[in-house]
Amino acid sequence: MKKSPPATPTGRAPRAATRPILGFLDRIEDAEIAGWAFDPIDPATPLAMRVMIDGSIADVLSCDVNRPDVSALNLPSTKVGFEYAIPAKFQDGLRHVLSLAGIDGAPIHLPGRGGIILPELHFCLTRQVRIDGVLDGLVDGLSQGWVLRVDQRTNEKSGGVRLMVTAQGQPITEIVADQFRGDVAEALGCDPACGFSFVLPPALRLGRRVKLDFHAMPERVQLRGAPIEITVPTAQERSQIAAMIERTDEMFRFAYNLRRELKAALPSDRFSLADYQSWAEQNAPLILSRSAVRYGALTSEPRVSVLCPVYRPVLAEFLAAMDSVRAQTYANWELILVDDASRDDTISATLAELAKLDPRIRVITQEKNGGIAEATNRALSAAKGDFVAFFDHDDLMIPCALEVMMRAQAATGARLLYSDEDKVDARGRVSEPNFKPDFNYRFLLDLNYICHLVVAETPLVRAAGGLDPRFDGAQDHDLLLRLTEHLRADEVHHVAEILYHWRLTARSTAGGASAKPRAALAGEVAVAEHLKRRRLSAKVGRRGGLTCYRTQFTNSSDPGVSILIPYRNHITLTRQCVEAIRKHTSGVKYEIILLDNWSDGVEAEKFAVEQGNLPDTQVLKIAEPFNYSAINNRGVAAARYPYLLFLNNDVFVKDDTWLRTLLNEALADPGAGAIGAKLLYPNGTVQHAGVVLGVGGVADHAFRGLGGTEPGYIAHAMTAREVAAVTAACMLVRRDAFERVGGFDADELGVAFNDVDLCLKLRKVGYRILFTPDVVCEHRESMSRGDDLGEEKLARFMLENEVMRVRWGDTLPLDPFYNRQFAREGGVYRDLRIIEPAQETLWQRMPKVDEIIAPAAAARTGAARSDQHDTADAPRKKSKPSGPRHGR
Repeated sequence: MKKSPPATPTGRAPRAATRPILGFLDRIEDAEIAGWAFDPIDPATPLAMRVMIDGSIADVLSCDVNRPDVSALNLPSTKVGFEYAIPAKFQDGLRHVLSLAGIDGAPIHLPGRGGIILPELHFCLTRQVRIDGVLDGLVDGLSQGWVLRVDQRTNEKSGGVRLMVTAQGQPITEIVADQFRGDVAEALGCDPACGFSFVLPPALRLGRRVKLDFHAMPERVQLRGAPIEITVPTAQERSQIAAMIERTDEMFRFAYNLRRELKAALPSDRFSLADYQSWAEQNAPLILSRSAVRYGALTSEPRVSVLCPVYRPVLAEFLAAMDSVRAQTYANWELILVDDASRDDTISATLAELAKLDPRIRVITQEKNGGIAEATNRALSAAKGDFVAFFDHDDLMIPCALEVMMRAQAATGARLLYSDEDKVDARGRVSEPNFKPDFNYRFLLDLNYICHLVVAETPLVRAAGGLDPRFDGAQDHDLLLRLTEHLRADEVHHVAEILYHWRLTARSTAGGASAKPRAALAGEVAVAEHLKRRRLSAKVGRRGGLTCYRTQFTNSSDPGVSILIPYRNHITLTRQCVEAIRKHTSGVKYEIILLDNWSDGVEAEKFAVEQGNLPDTQVLKIAEPFNYSAINNRGVAAARYPYLLFLNNDVFVKDDTWLRTLLNEALADPGAGAIGAKLLYPNGTVQHAGVVLGVGGVADHAFRGLGGTEPGYIAHAMTAREVAAVTAACMLVRRDAFERVGGFDADELGVAFNDVDLCLKLRKVGYRILFTPDVVCEHRESMSRGDDLGEEKLARFMLENEVMRVRWGDTLPLDPFYNRQFAREGGVYRDLRIIEPAQETLWQRMPKVDEIIAPAAAARTGAARSDQHDTADAPRKKSKPSGPRHGR
């Protein structure tokens, strides 16, 4: 494949020869530089220069200040001067390097006083600031905290502070506090890139006690909470801990708690979302090679038209964006820049200069400002490429972005492709990665999770009508919804790599929902009109102040729902459960089927008689050993209605529309096989918001312990979306789909994983599994059957793990709705994977049952399990594992 010139670092111009510029740098003082300069080839046009600080574009200067002192040069105009004030963020007491370059990136060397030609200017400036910061302490084996430099005059609070770390009073390293801390930003109204975490170096892990101190530099201000003393295991103790970890893996009945404690005692080397900047630096060089392995070689190079509307951009950010396009490793592109009537001479000159630099760049100027949609449509009409890529005028693509997208297109035949993205600030630091799921239509209704980078067939976009100017601000969401009306799901492909950096500014939607409130309102209307075109009746409204929506389907059809509730004793609890159903269920025809699995005592008999005499209620006596799957299958055989609602007896409904909402989701999507609800512990935190496959073993719940009203990662906990599985603690299933796949597996999965297995069987035959946050119930775990992991039950649990491993081994590590960049070892939506082993899955690395000597080792294959039948008084973070139990 032909290549364009080698890629350059983000935000830096491709290298060019030094430009023959005439000028003089005559003042360097008080954080300002001044001088004059002009291009001898075109002296009538004010020269535009990039101001480069530490190798990145800090600003763009226009040499248009009047300088009467140069009149002797007989120039067309004496407006050739420039003045530049060093930004406050570089007045931090540290050394920086300033240089000048042309719009094309070619260095400009100006002479200064004393006859010295300065290719670059080194400076170190300070301002009146104070340091504010806290060492939070030891969190997950890491020393963590935050620090800000506060300008005494403007009260600006900026991150990126350098910290010196000392041990026993001796310096050991310097780190930069630039990790994302949204909690600090929200509380103090400051730069969120102010956090830090520190891992103790290996050389210091051998002592008994280490005293760590943290000072902000160069002020050498000690952080509040410092110093901190850490007890570090000796080499012998580390070996003993490792041996104990291995041993506890062989003894599942107490392994979970002990293993977490021991692992916490060892320094952590993993990456989490808080370490994203460091993770991104290590991951970026692997993207192209990893994509080549996944997608293969390009057999052809169709042209890609990059559509970029331009309206009064910050020139430094705009030039960085243009550099990122010019640096693409994929050569067959054209860049169409549409100036949407900026009416700015500097911008016009810059656009003209860019067109001269590369014949692949074309500039179109609009006489009247029409908005982003109209300007993009103008570019679309001029596009000559087979595919179009949508690009904002201040964002950045990584150098291999287009190449990776086109490799993916060639391998999959997709007509619409999208990648992962993150956000980039004025310093070039990346944060807030959006690791997206594979195509998720239900999620797209509630949130434009796709955003950037989008590449689509040009005829497809034109056939859809391009962008609609009525939805400026949410025009991309509207377009994506309209494109889905012309596409099958398998024609949309997700490239699970960060290929796009979304510029984080106060004016952009990347800055948050409050940055462009009109965008949220436009998106609301776009979703409503899309559903109207699909002839789906629904009410659409915003969720709080966020740019996401609640789509409430409405339907007058009432086919009927059979509610199945297994129980054993715990009569008071079960009575409360059914009374809540009768009190809070309206607008749906339903029956209650109580499945009595060997309850005993006078109270149990009275309850069964009482309930059996109520209308639309059945009580089935099932006098046999507990088998959740068999019990529910028996209940389904007795059910009257075409929809089944599996419900734990320790789950309590509170909203009158709960069942209608679940049913309407199923009626709106004939392909939905099962719909799960959001379950909260009694203390209001999340117990279930969807199931993620392959994490910690077979599966784990997403967002366990999160505040019940918190949005979660990229609003996943508060939006309806397709998931790989949901818990059967509260799950609506189509009866015909349930029977088609054979119902719950009573032969091999009597207790654990039967709901995950059912969902995977439904997905295998083409049904979707949905999660809705709009049905919220209270789940009191572990009140019916107690601990599911007693010693006598380990053999059964081992076998059920093996069943899942043999049956779904290739599927479990590849949850399509849980991005491959997240680790599978734990930390759902928190821990990041660095390198994905080739040709190896999680299950291939695990021992088989016949390789395990002790029966207690059953847990090795499933430390994290589905707990749809689990009931508990409150969430437990470090107690016994919340395994799958029949909560009766």
